[in-house]
Amino acid sequence: MSKSYESFFNDDPWAEITAPCYPDGRQLYKNDDRFWVSRSQQGKIQFFVHEKEMIDIKSLENLAGIEIKINTFNERSSRLICTLVSAETEVKDKFSIVAKDVSFYCSKYSGPQLFLKVQERIKSWANFLKPTQVGLSQPEFIGFWGELYAISKLFMNWRSPTDVVRFWVGPEGKKQDITLNAIAVEVKTSISGDPRTIKISSVEQLERITKFLYLLHIIASPSDNESGITLEMLYQECLGLLSHDMNAETLFLQKTSELYGKASEAQLGEKYSIAKLSLFEVNDDFPFITRNEIREGVATVQYEILTSSLKKFDVTESLEEIIKNG
Repeated sequence: MSKSYESFFNDDPWAEITAPCYPDGRQLYKNDDRFWVSRSQQGKIQFFVHEKEMIDIKSLENLAGIEIKINTFNERSSRLICTLVSAETEVKDKFSIVAKDVSFYCSKYSGPQLFLKVQERIKSWANFLKPTQVGLSQPEFIGFWGELYAISKLFMNWRSPTDVVRFWVGPEGKKQDITLNAIAVEVKTSISGDPRTIKISSVEQLERITKFLYLLHIIASPSDNESGITLEMLYQECLGLLSHDMNAETLFLQKTSELYGKASEAQLGEKYSIAKLSLFEVNDDFPFITRNEIREGVATVQYEILTSSLKKFDVTESLEEIIKNG
């Protein structure tokens, strides 16, 4: 995203729209006259995308708090209209963030693809707009906690928070969790004790795509004392460090929306402390499985590495230097 992202939008796009006005509206994105904000005839705030083309695709359904419709506007154009039906103030603030992000992110598309990408982007924000809080699986929860700990307590401490959130690709399902120019870091988090193994869930996780690759192993223990750290605390700390940069803050919210929105109240408040933290260099001698070693026809590979075999790869003492110079 461009550094001028913030200048493209008003803080409250609907501030000067106090009465129903649709099908009229006010241009939202100053660089693209297809994205608008308005109020429905019932007074609900909405944003819409006006494309000068007849588009016939199905609209999304069953998104909590919002309604999406795709209509023929006239014989030469179509509109995708997203209306906030929830009356909660907090949801309105979130809706504003989503509208701005969708218009910025989707402005490079046109025709049917534009409407498809707009709906895809809105769907990716669903748990942010209206958290389901159905609960994360234990591996999802502890992995997310570990990644937020790593970026807030380590990476954002030694690198620009704005850069870190851009380099953090774990929520996007990329090969490694964090890439920093010449280095990449895969974060693995274990709970309690001194685990004998580190679980690797795919061949790609330890496949080197940068000059240097590191495995950061975090061992966390449940904690009842004041020093314990919750998922919510890590999340809010990241937002605080990014509060000066609307671009980076929005990017962080988008990347975390699915997992954070699924986390239950209990998981948000569950405290952990760090029992041990280790950084290992993944070089050619490291005990990992490569794609070349897998026979044709094998779809996925999961394996475990004995922690006792990693002593000679331990570079924990250089952790700060590695991150700073990455």
